[in-house]
Amino acid sequence: METQMYGTKEEQENAIRYYDKLSVIYDYISNWYYKKARNYAIKELQLKNGQTLLNVPCGTGVNFKYFNEYLNNTGLIIGIDLSSGMLDKAKQKIEKNGWKNIETELNDATKIDRNWLDYRNEQITVDAVFCDLGLSGLPEWRNIIDNMISILKPNGRIVILDWYLEKPSLKGDFVKWIGKGEVDRPIYQYLETKVSNFKVDDSFNYGGVFVASGSKPE
Repeated sequence: METQMYGTKEEQENAIRYYDKLSVIYDYISNWYYKKARNYAIKELQLKNGQTLLNVPCGTGVNFKYFNEYLNNTGLIIGIDLSSGMLDKAKQKIEKNGWKNIETELNDATKIDRNWLDYRNEQITVDAVFCDLGLSGLPEWRNIIDNMISILKPNGRIVILDWYLEKPSLKGDFVKWIGKGEVDRPIYQYLETKVSNFKVDDSFNYGGVFVASGSKPE
């Protein structure tokens, strides 16, 4: 449930303001409702000491402590979001925990591609990408997946945690209302066509929440 970025400029600005406000309670919702799916998803990243991970969008940084349990506070975590309210919460977590291996960036997920990586002027090898509850609300979601895979090193891991409800339902309407996104995008079905070692588990939260993973082909 990260920042929705499709529609007019006014709609985009309204969505950002919405998530700036939601940031105050987002951790309570996310830690409770998505705990099981998140633990499974982060395990699927197969993180190892010294690796570089891209979290797009990163929201309030709710995942950071779990990443560092696998990384042992080594390597580099780059968290990107378009809500300054969300990122403020993420920065507070970084400062409170004294994490030295995490960077945050206020940016549009649609702009994160090879050019963005080259512009950083760093010799970074991206080992893993985690898209957490964002692709259901972001525009050009297929292009975002393509760009994330292009950034990955060969055999690098991509994991997506999000919603998929094929048929209209009250549950779907509620998720769309609270998350400001779409629940019927064939996100993991598209990912399957782009990666090797594809795997999906769509049983979380009594169905609807899925975790899909795969590796960048060599």
